[in-house]
Amino acid sequence: MESNGLMGGIFKVCDWISKLAYVNLLWVIFTLIGFGLFGVAPSTVALFSIVRKWIMGENNIPVFSMFWSIYKSEFKKSNLLSFLLIFIIFFMYVDWVLIGSMQGILHHIFLTIFIIISIIFTVILVYIFPVYVHFEGSILNYFKSAILIGTSFPIRTLMMVLAVGTGILTSLLFPGVGVLFFGSGLSFALMYFSYSIFKNVNPNIK
Repeated sequence: MESNGLMGGIFKVCDWISKLAYVNLLWVIFTLIGFGLFGVAPSTVALFSIVRKWIMGENNIPVFSMFWSIYKSEFKKSNLLSFLLIFIIFFMYVDWVLIGSMQGILHHIFLTIFIIISIIFTVILVYIFPVYVHFEGSILNYFKSAILIGTSFPIRTLMMVLAVGTGILTSLLFPGVGVLFFGSGLSFALMYFSYSIFKNVNPNIK
């Protein structure tokens, strides 16, 4: 029985490895199809949607056809979201440069405000795609939900941030691992923690 249990566990691990590598490959390919800038957002939405299905126990979904369908249907909306995020990042960069040129009390005041905004924006970044694929709503509602959920569960939010940091560091140290699992690995970690929170918020959630 122990042998069967061990072999069953090994099989599940190998199955997850193969699935995550495959969907990560799709993520890269469809990002390139959209010339990077226009492809990364719909590819990421499709990636999170597929991983969400797996976490919910739906293991027999047609991965390629579902990925392609979501990619097409969410192309405009997801790109609108990504351009908004890029604009915010650019705006924060400009603020950072301006704050660096300040002196005295103004520097400390605006630096404190910048740090607070950066923390809030980090919360948005780790939750925005899980919220996007799990809930229906406008982009503004996604931002509100990401902030509300992220600040309501600070420990799990911190774990998600650490997971992202670990994933980035691992990919930098081991580029081969990053090529195979960077997108899918991060999406699994973020979706896993987020989905557990969604179920806490609403135990009847699907």
